[in-house]
Amino acid sequence: MSFGIDDRSSEGSLTIMGRCRAAKSRIRAKTILLGVALATAVAGTAHAADQILLRAREGAAAMLRGQYDRAVVLYDEALNTPDVSKFVQASIYSDRGVAKWRMKKTKEAIDDFNESIQLAPDNAIVYNNRGNALMDLGHPDEAIKDFDRAIALEPAYGAAFNNRGNAYASLQNYDAAFQSFRKATALLSRTAAPYNGRGRAHVERERYHAAVRDLSRAIKLDPKLAAAYRNRAAANFALGHYAEAADDATQALDLEPEHDKAALLMLRARSYAAQNSFREGVADFDKVLDIEPENADAFMERGELLAQNKRNDAAIKDFNKVLELQPKNARAYARRGETKLYDRKADEGYVDVNIALILKPDDPLALRIRGDIFQAQKRTENAIADYQKALTLDPFQEESRAALERLRAPVPVDTRKPLGAAVAGWVINEKAPGRYVATNPDYRGVTVDMEMFGAGKPKILAWDKLKGAQSGIGLLKYYAGTAKGEGAFEYVAVVDTKKRSVLSIEPERWGDKSATWTWQTASLSVTDPDGNVSDVALQPQRTQRAPVARRAATTAAASSGLRNSSRSARHPENAADAAGAETTILSGGCSADG
Repeated sequence: MSFGIDDRSSEGSLTIMGRCRAAKSRIRAKTILLGVALATAVAGTAHAADQILLRAREGAAAMLRGQYDRAVVLYDEALNTPDVSKFVQASIYSDRGVAKWRMKKTKEAIDDFNESIQLAPDNAIVYNNRGNALMDLGHPDEAIKDFDRAIALEPAYGAAFNNRGNAYASLQNYDAAFQSFRKATALLSRTAAPYNGRGRAHVERERYHAAVRDLSRAIKLDPKLAAAYRNRAAANFALGHYAEAADDATQALDLEPEHDKAALLMLRARSYAAQNSFREGVADFDKVLDIEPENADAFMERGELLAQNKRNDAAIKDFNKVLELQPKNARAYARRGETKLYDRKADEGYVDVNIALILKPDDPLALRIRGDIFQAQKRTENAIADYQKALTLDPFQEESRAALERLRAPVPVDTRKPLGAAVAGWVINEKAPGRYVATNPDYRGVTVDMEMFGAGKPKILAWDKLKGAQSGIGLLKYYAGTAKGEGAFEYVAVVDTKKRSVLSIEPERWGDKSATWTWQTASLSVTDPDGNVSDVALQPQRTQRAPVARRAATTAAASSGLRNSSRSARHPENAADAAGAETTILSGGCSADG
């Protein structure tokens, strides 16, 4: 029974047939050209054996040519040959099932897989293939049972782990999906599909930095895997990497022009809008509306982009269309009111924003916009009251905070209860149920999303500001949960303190297994405990090179608790002088010394 890797699904799943080099040895071992096993099984009936072997070979050749209907006919003839042993019948039923599956006769394929299993119940490949067919019929629960059986029979069956990951993902059990994909990546480390699956699971669990890492690995292994570009586009957008998100969406559209076309165009339009790339954004919103003429989100966001670029009349038309489609859309009233303010029609805008607040009384956006309108009407006290209320409802709303500071008005006290004591000014708050962020008043504008990889709530462990070549880089180490059988996870957010941005979130420790961090002047390379490598561009600040004696004496803050692996790691620039390159390798610790 042949087995391999195929790109049949949008998510790059491992399927029944394929031509993957990594599977060649397996294909040879369980080939549909029944070979010696077949000849042995029918010893004593030489003529019948020859007929069966001939039909099987012809069927296999037809399969390779894509002539699946012809293959089915030949397998039928082989099965109708007298004196066919159970072993041979099982193999032919399995292969005929593959041919029928290729012909989209999925139920008939399952019947053949059932027959094969009845005759030979210990063939892992047949369980894997029946699981894929069950997935096609929309039965992921039953498919998981088949993948489990395949794995029990053959514990190193990477395809079955990947397929089980897809089945769990279809049930929205993304934690279980991640674990299956993780095992698949270990067994199929040179195959793109499991990395794509794991990246997709990360996206669904809002672990966007981890998602980009895995999806980039998938793309490196298979630059034409459209699903990986689609998934990475979503992750990059969530991280605020809008140019990269737009590029990924373009790649996905180029590779599969009609797959999820409207959704990809919408994501690319949003990416352009976030960069205020006006023409590109409007053009993509237009394309979305050509496909989906009543897409209220596309009208809304095109209107916002038009308003941002002072196309007030066109923006108002779009907001009107949203309200035609969704008469109780508070955001559309609020944005239309804001646009009328831009158009010097504050009184008309005031009417709209008040309707928005009737529909949604505690909407921070509408309150902030009404505050702006009050300012335009010179009703400063009313404006301050709205800004204060908006900021109380949404402590992350920077527009209201800036307006209050500009008006020299009191900023509401943050009444949120931080998760744990502050560490070097960093505190964790729950931004949404189950979603935690770390902020620091010393680094306004920096929000670290605490990506969690196990059970529990995050806890800040250390803050380390680097010196020397990595000046301007800060490392926020935190507890990222505990996973069953693995112990506690520790991760580190790499923060550019000058540009006020999070460059990456990388693993530091998984239980008793440590990551290895390798520092260079302008980059960082992290090898996680599974052996996967990711690179982070640091864009260090330009600093004058200090004398060697002074540099050798400089170390990172000892309070960070992050361990270096060697003397050269403790004094990287001495090591660099000796080796001719500024590189620091840290195993089990992520501090880089200046």
